Amino acid sequence: MRFLNKYRDPIENKGVKEVAQDSVLRNRFLRNILILAIIIVIALISYNIFITIPSFTKLLINTTENDAVRITKHLASSLLISEKNEIGKDSLHIQLLKEVGKIKEDFELMNLKVFSPSGEIVFSGDQNEIGKMNQRRYFHDIVAKGKIYAEVVPKDKESLEGRKVTSDVLETYVPIMNDGRFLGAFEIYYDITDRKKQLDKLISQSSTITFMFASGLLIAIMLILYQENISMKKRRQLEEERLQRERLEGVIEMAGAACHEFNQPLQTLLGYSHLLLKNLPKGSPLFGEIEEIKKSIDQLGKITHKIMHITRYETKEYIGGSKIIDIDKASL
Repeated sequence: MRFLNKYRDPIENKGVKEVAQDSVLRNRFLRNILILAIIIVIALISYNIFITIPSFTKLLINTTENDAVRITKHLASSLLISEKNEIGKDSLHIQLLKEVGKIKEDFELMNLKVFSPSGEIVFSGDQNEIGKMNQRRYFHDIVAKGKIYAEVVPKDKESLEGRKVTSDVLETYVPIMNDGRFLGAFEIYYDITDRKKQLDKLISQSSTITFMFASGLLIAIMLILYQENISMKKRRQLEEERLQRERLEGVIEMAGAACHEFNQPLQTLLGYSHLLLKNLPKGSPLFGEIEEIKKSIDQLGKITHKIMHITRYETKEYIGGSKIIDIDKASL
């Protein structure tokens, strides 16, 4: 019956190959969809972290910075005796300096400082700071060259000058220039606690929406892939059933052909064995051997009968690890 095994192998190998390819992760198109979904999710989260949040923060800084510039221009015209000379201790209106508390209150400033071109503090809301020098590089390399310099200082952190702040502050240096000449600078401590809370709330909402959208997208893709995986399993089951039918049809066809070829020689052998047994005396030394031949022919006849009545595909182990048709089980 080894020839039946040869008939079966190509079909079975084809089925195994199809089953091996029938997987979500092995399916190139579905795998690419999953990879694309993961990339989109990562891109959305990264965009929120590296683009959206910094943009909101920059918007807050720019808005407050513009406010600081407008306030500085107003204060410069009010506090400075001359806006064309370098700022010094004698450059400020004494009467207006006495009203600095009201000025800070009107513009909601935490503190106000005025610097000379050398970096000396010629005026400050804190009298103890007057006369101190600002030797930081940002003052001489940025502010002194006519550029506004601003930095957000979180609550309980140190400012650019090493001063611990009790609120969220935007520390802004606004240079006073005249025909490209640096006359001095104003430093404004702007309390942005409320604005920062609103910004943090907006960022939190944006992050939540982004996370929910990204999670929803990923979950939707996973559900689609899960459903597709179930469909693949059903298709695989149907394919296995089809292969079983093809195997059975092949076995039945081969069995019919084999039985047809075996039947006539078996009938001839069976007839001759009957004649020999009938004509030989029971005491003949050949009688027993011919009787054994007849038994073998009868056994072959039974096997042929079983092969002709195969109704399902059943196999059993054979020598060398191969498989052959199990005639007894297949013909039940």
